[in-house]
Amino acid sequence: MHRLLAAIVLSALVLVACSAAEQPTATGADRAPSAQPCGWRDQPPRSWEHVVWVVLENHSFGDLIGDPGSPADATSPYLNRLARSCGLATDFRAITHPSLPNYLAMVSGRTGGVTTSCTPATCPQHRRTVFDQLRSQDRSWRVFAESMPGACRRTDAYPYVVRHNPPTYFPAVAGCDRRDLPMGTTTSGRFVETLADGRLPALTIVIPNQCHNTHDCPIGDGDGWLSRVVPKVLDGPDYRAGRTALFVTWDEGEGGYAGQSCRKDFDRSCHIVTVVVSP
Repeated sequence: MHRLLAAIVLSALVLVACSAAEQPTATGADRAPSAQPCGWRDQPPRSWEHVVWVVLENHSFGDLIGDPGSPADATSPYLNRLARSCGLATDFRAITHPSLPNYLAMVSGRTGGVTTSCTPATCPQHRRTVFDQLRSQDRSWRVFAESMPGACRRTDAYPYVVRHNPPTYFPAVAGCDRRDLPMGTTTSGRFVETLADGRLPALTIVIPNQCHNTHDCPIGDGDGWLSRVVPKVLDGPDYRAGRTALFVTWDEGEGGYAGQSCRKDFDRSCHIVTVVVSP
């Protein structure tokens, strides 16, 4: 699985954008609680209508995934249960280091030559993105950024950091002020309300703050946050309908150096976790 994460999401979104037939809603035995996140539909849908993408920070595969009873399992019990129940990419790679160019590549397929944590003002990006592709198909997207004080914030406001919020770097992306929104908390706010109301757009990117993304706080803090957020997705009407896929991934592993090519160097700093959750 040495593919850009963007390739997976874009493939799903191609199916989203090109869907022409109304799909039946999962009912009765097809419905499942978050305790059984995957495998409760007999067949995959003919098209995916929603992709939800949660991105965390700066830990390598071996720090997060392990056999039952291992140190990694002890520090990330929820993530490991999810990985064992659903789909785990065991040889998945980041693009480079540091964080920002990975986020840029996630939504545009390229890093744009960025090798630092520059700001939207100092390194604006000018190329087509998945957001533009969705707009061309009359489909919508949302970014929900935790602790962001206002829509489409283009400067840091710790524990929110702009370098993890990719639409802010693309000035030509339309509707950032309407679609790049503060998340709220795990119990209230725009993201939770969108899930509860069954109003997910075609693409949703969820950006935790600098503690819950495991950047500045222990891995266990991020795992606890996932254990509160992911069930909200799985118990929502969009996921219950059987046409939503959830990706949980990390931007990069621990270590490495700025500008490193993870397509050539297969060290542990490039080896990241990606879990795919679908009915």
